[in-house]
Amino acid sequence: MTSDILSAREKKILTILLKAGDYTTASRLSRILSVSEKTVYRDFQSIRYKFKSQNFIRQEHGKGYYLDDSSSLKNIIDPVKHKDVFLGIDVETRRRNIAVLLLLQTPVETSINKLAELYFISNASIVNDLNILEQELLQYDLSLIRSRNGTHIEGTEDNIRKLLMQKINLFSASGDQSIFSFVSDTADDHALYSFFSHKDIRFVKLLLDNAEQILCGKIKDPYYINIFTHILILVKRLENNSSLCLKTSLNEYQYKNKIIAHCTTLIMNELKRYLNKTIPENEIFYIYQYLYSSRIDTNQEPPDVKFDIPHNEETAFVDELISKVSSKINFNLSKDITLKTSLLLHIRPLTKRIESRIFISNPLKNDMKKDFTQIYRAVEESLNEQVLKTDFQNLSDDETSYIAVYFQAALERQTQQKRVGIVCSSGVGTSHLLAARVKRAFPDWKIVDIVSASHAHLFNPQDTDLILSTVKIENKKDIPTVVVSAIFNDFDIVRVKQIMQII
Repeated sequence: MTSDILSAREKKILTILLKAGDYTTASRLSRILSVSEKTVYRDFQSIRYKFKSQNFIRQEHGKGYYLDDSSSLKNIIDPVKHKDVFLGIDVETRRRNIAVLLLLQTPVETSINKLAELYFISNASIVNDLNILEQELLQYDLSLIRSRNGTHIEGTEDNIRKLLMQKINLFSASGDQSIFSFVSDTADDHALYSFFSHKDIRFVKLLLDNAEQILCGKIKDPYYINIFTHILILVKRLENNSSLCLKTSLNEYQYKNKIIAHCTTLIMNELKRYLNKTIPENEIFYIYQYLYSSRIDTNQEPPDVKFDIPHNEETAFVDELISKVSSKINFNLSKDITLKTSLLLHIRPLTKRIESRIFISNPLKNDMKKDFTQIYRAVEESLNEQVLKTDFQNLSDDETSYIAVYFQAALERQTQQKRVGIVCSSGVGTSHLLAARVKRAFPDWKIVDIVSASHAHLFNPQDTDLILSTVKIENKKDIPTVVVSAIFNDFDIVRVKQIMQII
């Protein structure tokens, strides 16, 4: 029996079952293949008919389908060839995955035919994917080399790693699974497993667990995910190419922090044993720089209260940045202590990353630039205009996006947490209807009080951020007031949100 008599979708079904190694429901298969369950059932009937006496597909009610004897399929579907097959994915995801595959194995070559077989698409589609990838590679000073021997990527190891970080960290921003779920026993379908083995992923997780014990604290996001990805890529790259040359920013390796240096040494000793290879000194120092420029919240002190160095200059920078951004978005954030504290805690490791030329990837970068354009541009412009920290001018989009996230969170906090007074000239029933509608639209708002128009003057600016009234009232205390209908309709909600952006 050969694979020629099987349709492409039937091959996909067998490949999924072969990879799963456990029962898979028709419902799940239909989602992966983007077809109805009835179509899946018909495909199984067709497969059984074509194999006739070879009854290797086991079916159990409530559990799904299972390959009883996968060894009989070796001549039909090569499990080595198809172990990394991505099925039911969109074009953008496929192109990202092809890029990761080529970057991880470079300078080893692959063929267009192999990629076409991997994704069950035509050679022409793969050629088109590679043409688009080639343009993206130029932005990282990388080249796509095509020859009679195959296709591979050429460029410095630094740029290869940088693009890999960008691509792989996108796994945490797409799909339903968090990138942190890959350390669990139930995460076999996470896209990360298509490029890295379970063994490698668990090894790196254990490395960082031990590192956090030595450092007596937790490596905070986004630093954890970046250092995790960096070490994972390092393991794979050393497996594929033992003569890597990763540049560092210094001619001499200066390990200033003894605890982090000790932690780095232990990590590298474990890596050496795991790979049975000598780890280049520049790779060791790069891991040190990653840890040194990360935010680590220790167990001995509250991270948001105690600071290990004077921060007068940093405080001045943060105050100026908040002031500039507030002015640009016409929204005063200067009293947000959480924003100020978060920025202070963020700019310290950022300063170290700039000094060490450490790159971190932000999987939410594109979403921030697209969905929160005003905040992103305000932060970017304010950083470039300020002069207290010139190193923070012209930051990468990744770093700028991380800072913009703090401002967006502060903006949402300001909008969400409001103390509201309600004024209603009608009966009690109407006033409470308005209050209920307001709470439904803004569940985080606190209703200070519900009063008649004659008592509206009792609201105080110290405990009331906004007044919603069904009638025009005289407001002598400079509390923002919006006249709304008693049913608080969609038009009222939009107007209130617009007012909130101005206050």
